[in-house]
Amino acid sequence: MYWSKYNILSKSEKYGYLLFNTMSLAFIRINEQDIDMWKKLRETPDSYTNFQNYDFLIKARILVDNQEDDLNVYLADVLKNRYNSSDMALTILPTRGCNFGCIYCYEQDRPNVLMNEQTEKAVVKFVCSNSNLKRLSVVWYGGEPLLNFDSMVRLTKMFKQLNIEYSAKIVSNGYLLTKEKADLMKDLAIRNIQITFDGSEEIHNQRRFLLGGQPTYRKIMDNLKYLLSINKEITIDIRTNIDRRNKDDYNKFYQDFKSEINDKRVTMYPGFVSDLLSSECVSPEFNISEGGYKAQFILDIFDKYGIEIKSFLPKYRRHSCVASKYFAFVVGPEGELYKCWRMVGNQKETIGNVNDGSFDMVKFSKYLIGADYTLDSKCLQCEFITLCGGGCPLVRMRNKYEKISLNHCCPEKTHMEQLMELRYEMFVKSHQKQ
Repeated sequence: MYWSKYNILSKSEKYGYLLFNTMSLAFIRINEQDIDMWKKLRETPDSYTNFQNYDFLIKARILVDNQEDDLNVYLADVLKNRYNSSDMALTILPTRGCNFGCIYCYEQDRPNVLMNEQTEKAVVKFVCSNSNLKRLSVVWYGGEPLLNFDSMVRLTKMFKQLNIEYSAKIVSNGYLLTKEKADLMKDLAIRNIQITFDGSEEIHNQRRFLLGGQPTYRKIMDNLKYLLSINKEITIDIRTNIDRRNKDDYNKFYQDFKSEINDKRVTMYPGFVSDLLSSECVSPEFNISEGGYKAQFILDIFDKYGIEIKSFLPKYRRHSCVASKYFAFVVGPEGELYKCWRMVGNQKETIGNVNDGSFDMVKFSKYLIGADYTLDSKCLQCEFITLCGGGCPLVRMRNKYEKISLNHCCPEKTHMEQLMELRYEMFVKSHQKQ
């Protein structure tokens, strides 16, 4: 037997020794008086077959027969997911237009183009070209997708007629989520909505306002209250775009939001503003997108305010975004195909078009193979591979083909000990509430 290379053993000043396996996600607290025994187990696993819970350690992959087996199993799972022809994922932009004038938006200068019915039929034909398809998942994106709600309705009707499993999500600013549209969410098979608030009411209205400058916070909040009241199946993700200008407001916003909407169907989490399209960050004086900053932010808001961002804790990732999956695409309003939503509107980055059936296999393969972290020796040797999933494929591509050095490593790599401690504290806290 071998001590798994994916074991992270660290000492917490508060809780003693903590052991975390990045492959199985097994998490163990070790008493101070037992640590010498565990260190001996690490050095000579075969000599401690009578070790307490030895069978559990094997099941949790703390001990393994072969150091390569774990990695091979993980990679097999990654490849199975990546090339699964029975599943297709589409991110569809019914429009690139938007009714907001957000201060950090990279799409400000892009024209308001609406998807027409001809393109809608071509999208459905493109979906049907996969004869093995059994499941279709759609993310409605934009711009603001609700600006072309009619297109969403027509496409959904056609998708549901294909005799396959169908589900959908939507990324929206929430301002146009009127009662009439909210009432139709079930019919559109929309199970999840991502809405962005950039802080408490005053801060949000300074950052995310209508094109005419009018405030948006209160209307979005009222729209969400109505949606939750009439749709018991919907889940809502509340994203807050964080930079140095609003990071100190997160606690106030969190408390304000919870005072109005405190529902288990709603998840709140911070996002981090960045620009992967340039070699420099957007407004470097404001940006906190670097992994270390992300981790520190999560740690700080827990230490200061007790706010738990569980979605940020270390978790198993295949990195199955649109860019890295064979049967996944971003579809623009004119039928253009992309492998990354950050490329929408950039004609040089299209890989084809559903209207004329064109498809550029060279560009397509750059994402799938050129940015493939399973071919990266550094990633394959890294104990954090299962938590990172190789990082953003776009960043990897830019590093490879443009010879730049953007960081694609996960925050866990620099802040693992603190995040392990945070994980344990959240565990203790949750059990104290029970």
